[in-house]
Amino acid sequence: MFMKINEIEQDIWQWIEQYVETEHKFYDYKFPPCPYAKSARLRGLVDVVAHESGNIKKFISEQVNDLIGGKKFNVRVLVFAPRYKYLYGFKKFINKVNLEIVPLDFYAQYGTALRTASRYTGLLNKGPYSIVIVNKLSDVLAGHQALLNTDYYKPWAKHHYDAVVVRRQQMYEKYKHEHND
Repeated sequence: MFMKINEIEQDIWQWIEQYVETEHKFYDYKFPPCPYAKSARLRGLVDVVAHESGNIKKFISEQVNDLIGGKKFNVRVLVFAPRYKYLYGFKKFINKVNLEIVPLDFYAQYGTALRTASRYTGLLNKGPYSIVIVNKLSDVLAGHQALLNTDYYKPWAKHHYDAVVVRRQQMYEKYKHEHND
């Protein structure tokens, strides 16, 4: 599989700046999709790493361990070919990752980089990139608390709120004391 990883990573940086950090119609142009993304990026706390080849679960585990052990970044965006969002057991694997990293103050959220066009080769790799965003959990929880005092969540459908906010809170409550060194 021939691709230019730097171009894929650059696509995600561009997506972050032009979509994630930009006031959005969905919020009546009051908020961007992630109100804290720009601040984190400008403070040098965000990293983007694209999967090139090999075992996807091993790649995720290695990148998460590097993020946590490196203590340089608070956010790492892992980028994958679109087909990986359909990989059997992928969501369950991310939940397992969270079992390990929530007690270490990190959280992994899977999703899609909307409005991107994958440069990964292959028939099943058309469409937007698949992503896993690993965040410093205390930053996300503090941001969530601040956003509760705004109308940020008002346009969210219940299923979306449950999939993002409720699931994160449930994992935090369930796993925050699980880590045994």
